[in-house]
Amino acid sequence: MKKFLFTLVLSICVASSVFSTNKCNLTKLEPASWWVGMSNPQLQLLCYGPSISSADVQIDYPGITINEKIKTDNPDYLFVYLTISKDAKAGTFPIVFKNNGKKIAKCSFELKERIKGSADRKSFGVEDAVYLVMPDRFANGNDKNDQQKDYIQSVDRTDKGARHGGDIAGLISKITYISDLGCTALWMTPFFDNNDSQYSYHHYATSDYYKVDPRLGTNADYKSLSDSCHAHGMKLIIDVVPNHCGGSHWWMQNLPSSDWIHKWPKYTSSNYRMTAWTDPHGAEIDRQILEKGWFSHNMPDLNLENPLLFKYLSQVYIWWIEYGNVDGIRVDTYPYNNINIASAFMKTFRDEYPAINIVGECWVKSPLEISYYQSGNNNKDRFDSNLPSVMDFVLKDVIHNAFNENDGWDTGMARFYSHYAQDFAYANINNLMNFLDNHDIDRYSGAVDYDLNKYKMGVAMLLTTRGFPQIYAGDEIMLEGIPGNYEGYRFDFPGGWKKDSRNAFTQEGRTPKENEVFNYMRKLLNYRKQNTALQTGKMKQFIPYDGIYLFSRYDESKTIVMIFNNNQQTKSISPERYKEVFADYTKGTEITTQKQIDVTHDMTIPAKTAWVIELNK
Repeated sequence: MKKFLFTLVLSICVASSVFSTNKCNLTKLEPASWWVGMSNPQLQLLCYGPSISSADVQIDYPGITINEKIKTDNPDYLFVYLTISKDAKAGTFPIVFKNNGKKIAKCSFELKERIKGSADRKSFGVEDAVYLVMPDRFANGNDKNDQQKDYIQSVDRTDKGARHGGDIAGLISKITYISDLGCTALWMTPFFDNNDSQYSYHHYATSDYYKVDPRLGTNADYKSLSDSCHAHGMKLIIDVVPNHCGGSHWWMQNLPSSDWIHKWPKYTSSNYRMTAWTDPHGAEIDRQILEKGWFSHNMPDLNLENPLLFKYLSQVYIWWIEYGNVDGIRVDTYPYNNINIASAFMKTFRDEYPAINIVGECWVKSPLEISYYQSGNNNKDRFDSNLPSVMDFVLKDVIHNAFNENDGWDTGMARFYSHYAQDFAYANINNLMNFLDNHDIDRYSGAVDYDLNKYKMGVAMLLTTRGFPQIYAGDEIMLEGIPGNYEGYRFDFPGGWKKDSRNAFTQEGRTPKENEVFNYMRKLLNYRKQNTALQTGKMKQFIPYDGIYLFSRYDESKTIVMIFNNNQQTKSISPERYKEVFADYTKGTEITTQKQIDVTHDMTIPAKTAWVIELNK
């Protein structure tokens, strides 16, 4: 099948409307468009076709200069570097390829006008709540695109590892729902073409970087998604994957250069031990296998030390940020790359978009290791990741365990105290992404055995602690899952398909338990949206005793106190121990119930309950 697909690709000129000669020696030219006024005036063109490296390339357009033409050890590739001057105007111009003075190919290249203020776009940040969606498992808005000619997989919802048909149109139809929930940013997992024979639904194995997979929609659909987000006051985050591509990528049958991917005498997977980068005693072979081992058999490991690939891939994502008017970046598997190269890769985005926020997936198991990857940290080795934000995987572990345990010196509520006590390690404690779960992790619902009270306590912690929250689609209804495997984390959202027996996007379609979770999360999300104390306020915590944990978030506008009773019975709490937060106040309002609390006398809090109290004079 792969040989057939490759033959198909070679039989046409990609974007056939672009190429105008019948004797076309040029199969691909990427990118096929760019923008005037970019901070970096240099542009790389990847040119691919039989023996194209021997061609002479000619461009005659004001403000465009060919600086360099680079050949590799594969004569079917030529990399052309252009400079786009500040005086260049938007427009379309021809690129001509000649051999011995004879034209062998001609294509049109478009220079576009940048959106005004593009370089200074406001990114997502500590004020936001991020909603994470894997589109194939969310909603099917266009069932006519479920099956596509020349694409191996179509829809089979009975198979957890197959495609289920969710798409960008379905996601667009639910933006109002997401916004009403209280989320202000959308992180959609990758959407590029992914023509693998198995598990293509997740799209982390790209087969064409400049094309939305047609089973998800079109490039224009992605732009429409961005427009819809912005119309609802939401920001759009793109998922950047620098570590690997897909085994079905068109170049895998004819690599641009022999060092384009990492190769081993026999298949070698990554050891997945990201601690190898920070281990002062670590063996070089362990770092090499982490960095150069493949994530899986169908995900070739990209060699970003190749400057041509580095430039190509960084341009890909800059292209999509400009095209889709994207507001921020999430980076997949950051420490699976050479981290110094990964840092330089992130810098290309920050140089082009100085205000852009980038949150990195650095899946390590201690705050010290996570903080190592946050930009601005004072690392001994002077390494700076160029990641303004990182994901707090350790807090996820704490939330999954704490509410299931009896309280001890280092269990139950003490886990939170110990975790936050290590916040000194971070350069910016507010710019941490917190989460209950995501598409790679056991559902939090299963971690607490679908216990409603424990689940709500986890939600309360997520939405009130320092950092900013990420909600994974379905968290708001305590969506079930199967622990221990990817497909078990990625259940369809009920009601996203026409034939679903119920529609959990509506109150009527949710069970009473789901509505209780939904209303609880919605209330806290919208409360957080309106209160800077929960976004950028300082945090004060008290050592937990007897299963009671209390912390406050406060700024000049207000003080908000969180009380967690992790006991199986009601507890009475004296304000005396907590007078540092209660001394100037007489009462408060518990936000989720609107119950009035007298904070000058003992307070009685029910078992397995979290209170969120806004204090009043």
